Amino acid sequence: MRSLQIFSLALACVLNQFATPASAETPVRIVTFNAEILTAPGIRAGNLEKYRWDIARRAQFERVASIIEVLNPDILNLVEVTSKEGVDLLIEILHEKGLTDLHGYHVENNDSYTGMDVALITRFEPVEVDGARIRTLNSEENDPTWRQAFPAVSRKGNKYQATTSISRNAVYLMDIDGHKLGFLGLHLKSNPSDEYANAKRSAQAEIAKRVVQQEIVSRGYTPIILGDINDYDPDVPDRDETRDTATTVLSDLKDFDPSKPGSELFNVAKLMPRQADRFTSLWDRNENGVMDPFDVMTMIDHILLPQAFEPYVKRAFIFHSIDLTTTDHLAVVVDLLLPRKVAVPATAAVTQ
Repeated sequence: MRSLQIFSLALACVLNQFATPASAETPVRIVTFNAEILTAPGIRAGNLEKYRWDIARRAQFERVASIIEVLNPDILNLVEVTSKEGVDLLIEILHEKGLTDLHGYHVENNDSYTGMDVALITRFEPVEVDGARIRTLNSEENDPTWRQAFPAVSRKGNKYQATTSISRNAVYLMDIDGHKLGFLGLHLKSNPSDEYANAKRSAQAEIAKRVVQQEIVSRGYTPIILGDINDYDPDVPDRDETRDTATTVLSDLKDFDPSKPGSELFNVAKLMPRQADRFTSLWDRNENGVMDPFDVMTMIDHILLPQAFEPYVKRAFIFHSIDLTTTDHLAVVVDLLLPRKVAVPATAAVTQ
């Protein structure tokens, strides 16, 4: 009996030498992508249209799906899709391509003029909060919860006090191998060269900071902010050095908790070594459908990660192989290797 126990122990040691150990890291690819007024055939969601005819709309969905197929994201923050039908159609095409582990989550945002929403496509199942896997936070005029006042100037030069909400946003939480991640997908006020737009966007950033604190951090989740911020990061020079921010929007978002020293988040763009690659938006000045040297190419889409996650970043880049018939934005991609916090069971001891 004793000999059998010794033999079993020796055999277990030999087998353990050749066993493939469980990976201590979980790869996670996060992408934010503005698909530019992605409207499902037969749907009228807002007052802006990229394509009027269903055949052209369907072709845009096919191109967007091909981009997603190539990028193969684990978490995709999808900006400017205009309806649940649009998300469902995109998922249908992706499933036909074999990406059946991707699932879409849509919530109707509150931009009644454009109809644009922030949605989610992911391999991970979001955590349910108040009966929803994805939520949008908005306050009407008489509810200051998610509203912010800001000074504005009328076209006649008169100063007045305005208020705003973030009409296009999405909040979703995920538990990934022990990491509790809370995402705030944003699409803030456009035009970083306009005084009124800058004031409104600055107010929206203040709301975003409250959302992070109250809806993500307070629930025990680590925040990640991503999307079309529509502003420049003064800490990360982009391709066009002639365009500096007139706001503190990016600085405010990264330092969402001023009571603590330093910024809580960092921009993954700082890990992109080539400055010439740092552009996510293209203004086609002559509207010829191609990228010309005199077109404006700037970085206004961003992914902001927790400072503690910087060692986990394997790579960050912008996917530039997107034509203007699909969208005027480019996808921002970051690859993470998250150390697993879930304990791996030890090899069972041999019974004596």
